[in-house]
Amino acid sequence: MLSILGSRVRLCDGITRREALRVGGLGFTGLAWADLFRAQAAAPNRVGTFGRAKACIVIFNYGGPSHLDTFDLKPDAPAEIRGEFKPIPTKVPGVAITEHLPRLAELADRYAVVRSVTHNDNDHAIGAYLALTGYSHPKHDILGIEPPATPQDMPSLGSIVAKLRPAERPVFPYVSLGDLRHFGNHDSLGATAGCLGSPYEPFTVPFVTRTAGDLDIRKVTSVMADADSRELNGRRNLLEELNRVAPVLQAAAEARSLDDASRRAHELLASTATRDAFNLDREPRKVRDAYGSFPFAQNCLLARRLVEAGVPLVTLYSFGNRDWDTHGNNFTDLKNILLPPTDRGVSALLKDLEARGLLDETLVVWMGDMGRTPRVNKGAGRDHWSFCYSVVLAGGGVKGGQVYGSSDRAAAYPSTNPVGPADIAATIFHCLGIDPRSHMTDQQGRPLVACPGTPIPALVG
Repeated sequence: MLSILGSRVRLCDGITRREALRVGGLGFTGLAWADLFRAQAAAPNRVGTFGRAKACIVIFNYGGPSHLDTFDLKPDAPAEIRGEFKPIPTKVPGVAITEHLPRLAELADRYAVVRSVTHNDNDHAIGAYLALTGYSHPKHDILGIEPPATPQDMPSLGSIVAKLRPAERPVFPYVSLGDLRHFGNHDSLGATAGCLGSPYEPFTVPFVTRTAGDLDIRKVTSVMADADSRELNGRRNLLEELNRVAPVLQAAAEARSLDDASRRAHELLASTATRDAFNLDREPRKVRDAYGSFPFAQNCLLARRLVEAGVPLVTLYSFGNRDWDTHGNNFTDLKNILLPPTDRGVSALLKDLEARGLLDETLVVWMGDMGRTPRVNKGAGRDHWSFCYSVVLAGGGVKGGQVYGSSDRAAAYPSTNPVGPADIAATIFHCLGIDPRSHMTDQQGRPLVACPGTPIPALVG
């Protein structure tokens, strides 16, 4: 994916990431976005106008949050199933969630909980691929291999949005805040543009490795400031740097230094909208305090600023080196590490969007790659369980204050209205005004369908 930190990874178009990012000497240029602008200029009008959402924030909880300890508690089940947490009532009569999400309990009328999501890809990488693309990985039936991302992968949700419903303002069409981390290791399966090609990769702000949950915003702001100082209109240094890297780019594609698309890509980096969106210092202290000091909560604030600036889709990977894979100490880690920032950040995001009149046109999705086993293991943890789990959706045309679907007595399998990750993806596209059956072609001209799923009628009908 397009990132402000380069590495010597050879891209599908034959050049290395470091070579493509070295213009300007700060690790990021946005030159690949020139291809996106060319595609936009040649493309027909975007598909669909039926969605109420102008933007979407996907909060992706890699590792699999325990549905039994968050949004689908079973207080009447045996102790080895119900676990340690108690349910609390929400603002919606008859709906209860965990005691460790008290702020979100007060906002239950703003969101819908889907308690019947199910799939068979019971491992993290392939589960994330399914959740983030709507398609099962070709090797989904071989558990434990966690294959790497490839240029042949299906594109992520954000990449499809970037292609079919690009930004209308001078901002990036798809931004990832953080990256997929499993026990500190960086995975990217399902998070890339795959076969759509590099023009549709997200602009990625990676986590700082030394601090779980922190984003490397300083590098972003320094790049923006440096780009702005050049003025990007014929400055000699920029011309020289572009000409120096042009042979590398030209060897891989038809890139031409300083054609109209390349100029637009560089102007995007220096645009006031882009630069201001990443500058949290412009946010009033009162607003920042409402989100709290948790890195995740501050990242929620940044996501709000990005969609407010016109970014159509933001993926927020919830924590840095700490994921939701709670094989051991499930209750301790949820109570002390994972749920407090989630409760503070997501509730502040919903209230902030609503106060600004943006919630009705911004879809917020809280989801993971799977749930956790109904039975607590000997290490006070829960193991992989993709066969039933919960997803939360708010705003953007989704009808809040409801629970869709249900699980059985042990939250092991759906008992009513089962849906798959492809249906969640289709619902996201529907809200954004993209027909899930939209056809497109990959970079080799092969036909693709945006999503094989069906929007959930009770949420968007």
